Formats: sequence, structure tokens, C-alpha cells
Amino acid sequence: MTFATLDGPRTLSWHEQPPPALAPGEVLVRIRAALTCGTDLKTYRRGHPKLAYGPFGHEAAGDIEAVAAGVTEFSPGDAVMWVQTAPCGACEACRHGNENLCEHIFDDIALGAYGTHLRLAEKIVRQNLYRKPAHLSYIEAAFLEPLACITHGWAVLRRANATQPMPRSIAIIGAGTIGLLHLIYAVQAGVHATVFARGAARLDIAMRLGADAVVDAAAPARETEPQFDAVIECAGTPDAWRQAIALASPGGRVLFFGGLPSGTDVPVDAGRIHYDELACLGSFHFTPADVREARDLLAGGAANVRPLISGIEALRSLPEVFERLDNREGFKYALVPEPAPVGWV
Repeated sequence: MTFATLDGPRTLSWHEQPPPALAPGEVLVRIRAALTCGTDLKTYRRGHPKLAYGPFGHEAAGDIEAVAAGVTEFSPGDAVMWVQTAPCGACEACRHGNENLCEHIFDDIALGAYGTHLRLAEKIVRQNLYRKPAHLSYIEAAFLEPLACITHGWAVLRRANATQPMPRSIAIIGAGTIGLLHLIYAVQAGVHATVFARGAARLDIAMRLGADAVVDAAAPARETEPQFDAVIECAGTPDAWRQAIALASPGGRVLFFGGLPSGTDVPVDAGRIHYDELACLGSFHFTPADVREARDLLAGGAANVRPLISGIEALRSLPEVFERLDNREGFKYALVPEPAPVGWV
């Protein structure tokens, strides 16, 4: 097997070694397509507070190459899609239904999607591994993980308002891959969406994906801004957090999806939150139920993710692809391991 490791900021190297031995309940997959991710880009730039340097990449789809004892639902040759983690089911968070906050969520994480093979732990196989429908490409199937994060965010939004779970109107701040995935979810759910973003290319793709309106975030602020039943912040800046609160209508919901570094202080209008009774919400990771919903959206064709792929490259082009992303060239790239030809797989 061949795989890339991140050895330090902006430092990639390639390695070859025999495939790992499998413990009971595990499977070995041959990767057919992997996707770049905003988290991977941040890790490439400066490391990650929760993950050590080493094999990286976590969005992929492929074929099962080997199964260990105890695996009965899958066989070698099956085309599959998965996410990189699964809850333990036994910790306090899991027992209270907060599986996304599992104390052991990152144990046995399946990192190393930028390679030819990947071992999936027993708990992933048992909870978060699915067969890939024949009509779905491997590249589209690899969107399972980011789309599961999106479905979890919308589940958080729905839980915050028992009388009107699905908002009628929503503002999405930011039109990177995550903001656009939120837009795709809103459109398929019949929610009127307005996207606030910078750059003509991002505003254009938002309109093509079904936004009711787009607003150039670089333009001077208007004297009166429209307000929305819900706002999803996907830009990950203190200014965007403040803007999200300003855009929420009385009784509205604000989902802070774009994380900020721990310890960041964001001055907000406390009067708006209190007197307008805003629900300010966080969103982290996903549960197995969120993964199932994401799988159903992809398999059923409700989530058209193809426009989000900016290019398809050979796996060995990974360093050049990250340089492009670092220069804000494109949204998301697919990496295809050799010897498969470059293209939609």
C-alpha cells in the first residue's frame, strides 16, 4: 500500500508498506477516490490540535479488499462508502444520546484516505459503513462524511424549535464547500436560502445550486438588512459570528458551524439574544443517524454534489492540489489513486 503522511506544516512525504493485519470485525478497503477537505487544508497549513502528524485525509470511497473474522455483512469486492469515526456506545455521552460527543469518538479514527488502502475499525464497520449504490460515483460517495456533518447541523436546528422544526427562510454566511453543502440541503428541503459570500465565482455557483438570493459580503453594509428564521455561519470568523446574530429574526435560530480557535472571544449584541429570544447553537461532528440521512440523500439523488468538484487529479498530485487550495483556487478536489485513469470514477 502507498500513502501520504503530513510530517509538519506544508511537508508531505510518500510511503510504501504491506497492508495492515486486520483484527476481528475490521475490513481493508482499496480507495478508489478521496476528497480534499477544509480541515485537511488547515492541518496542512499549521497542524491540528486534536490530531497528530502522520497519515491524513478522511473523505473517501472504495472497494472492500479483505474482511476479518466476524464480518458478515460485507464481502471482498463490495463497493462501499464510510465515515472515519463511530461512537463507542458505552460512555456517558453515548448513553445520553449525544453520540457525536462520544468520549472515544477519535479512537481508531480512519485517517489515511490519501493512499491506496485503509483499515476500517470494527465500530466503523458495524455502524458507519454502507454499500455504494451502482449509480453513484465513488467521488460522489466520498461526500458521505462532509454531508453527515451538514445533516447533523440541520438536526440541531430542528431540535431548537419544536413548533417550527424546519425554518421557512435561512441565511448562509460563506460559500465554501460547507456553505454550499448547507445550501444543497436547504434547497432539497424546500427552505428559501440567501447566501452571503465574497467573490463572483462563489456567488455564481450559489445561484446555480438554487439559492433564492445572494449577497456580496464585500459590499458596504446596507442600512437595513433582511432577517431570517435561521442563520448558518460557515465562514469561521468573529465578524461572521456577529453578522449571524444580526441577521436572525426575533425568535430565530443561529447555528455557528464555522469553528473558531478555543479561547476566542466574540463580542455580541446581548440585548438581541435576550430580548429577541435567539437560540444560539453549536454543531460538532455527526451521529450514525446523521450518516444514514446523508447516505440516503446521496443515494436518492437529492444532494447533487458534482458541481462542488473543482478538479480531479492523480493521487500523486496531492502537494500541488493543496497549493492550489491554499491560493483559493477551487472548492474541493478529488484524488484518484493510480493506476486508475484520472476522471470521474
